[in-house]
Amino acid sequence: MDDRTDFPEDRFVVYENLVKSSFAFLVEGYGFEISNIERIGNSYIALKYLSNKVFVNLYYSSPRFELDFYIGRVGIEDKPDKDGFTSNDLLFLSDDARWIDYKLYSAHSYENLRKCLPMLAELLKVCGANCLKGESSVYEKALFEKKRNINQWGKEQELKQAKKAASEAWKNKDYNRFIEVFEPVANELSASEKKKLNYARKHL
Repeated sequence: MDDRTDFPEDRFVVYENLVKSSFAFLVEGYGFEISNIERIGNSYIALKYLSNKVFVNLYYSSPRFELDFYIGRVGIEDKPDKDGFTSNDLLFLSDDARWIDYKLYSAHSYENLRKCLPMLAELLKVCGANCLKGESSVYEKALFEKKRNINQWGKEQELKQAKKAASEAWKNKDYNRFIEVFEPVANELSASEKKKLNYARKHL
């Protein structure tokens, strides 16, 4: 079915109504209220829920039509230089097996939107329960895990780039360049890469 025509009405009106039903637990169980609904044409919509301590921003946007949220403490994570925490960040606070293979939901079609929004709501309800209560210790743990994951990603990218540059240098027998790019990441190299590094050192 063509995902541009299978919506019974405007895509973002459908999203807004489904959010209000799927995330009703925020209002009924945690005392949140919808404080703002922002829409930019046919490309973006966000609903902001607010309690005394916590905000939850749910958004849906083109062209990828990804579904996610930001959650954080009022007066802390809602500052201009802060981002809050996403669904992926919350997964590090839970060992629930249901989300072991979780990837960000994308809903181009009406059926996918109807299926994925309740699943996203369940993730927030289960993995973010203590965050919704505004418990500072949980947010500090989430922040620690987020920083650690960012650092790990940075190291992985650095190693990836080093291996690409080293491969080219090895092909050209440019041992100075090979050593230059591999020495900073020497502890992360495989056994065969370490042998090549030792070889390069001996053939300067």
